[in-house]
Amino acid sequence: MTDSRSPAPRTGRELLDALAKLGPRPALTWFGADGRTELSGRVLGNWVIKAANHLADEIALSRGDALVLDLPPHWKRLVLALAGWTTGAEVRVLDRDPATASTAPVPPADVDGMLIVATDRPGTELADAAEELLVLDAVSLALRASMPLPPLAHDWAQEVRGAGDVLALAPGPWSGPVVAPATAADEGAEVLIGSDGADGSSDVSAMLGAWLRGARVLGPVAAIDDATRAAEGIGPDRPA
Repeated sequence: MTDSRSPAPRTGRELLDALAKLGPRPALTWFGADGRTELSGRVLGNWVIKAANHLADEIALSRGDALVLDLPPHWKRLVLALAGWTTGAEVRVLDRDPATASTAPVPPADVDGMLIVATDRPGTELADAAEELLVLDAVSLALRASMPLPPLAHDWAQEVRGAGDVLALAPGPWSGPVVAPATAADEGAEVLIGSDGADGSSDVSAMLGAWLRGARVLGPVAAIDDATRAAEGIGPDRPA
């Protein structure tokens, strides 16, 4: 009997197919420090494909390698998580809540494969220990990193744009969260999320389910007030 808790082995392919099917329709609307960003299904899918190709081709990520995301919640952190799960990485997300997060992250002790770190603070012990270091401004649309790069570090925003637009690898077993089962009330409805879901919380399961059924995702809910609800056409019955 198949374990219903196991990751769906084709989720990566199904996710990209679902985003492609959304086409120009919005897949993700993110309200962050850098303002409102709307990504269509086509654009979000292209970001995930480019990020996955970059991880596979430029970084030489292998299935089971650790991808540590030392970044604040943002749609770009989500893109990296989706790309990591599509390529079979073990994605780990560090706490970046100012009230609880460490300002001096250290490398995990239980990494079997290569340690890949994506961060906006390249001067930490964690960054120094990375075998491959991806540096980016998580809350900016800048075309390159604004901070000095350590030797051999990758400027992710610059490099990922040059990656291929067609997935160059066959997605293997999905290494991310399971997809939340849809209910009758969910069909066609937008989904509101509390964070970007990159930490593997229920938010990402709800997001994946929304995209697989052709719905839009908006968040974080803390940034969505009544005026934003009205402007975005979010129904009053959708929980925040």
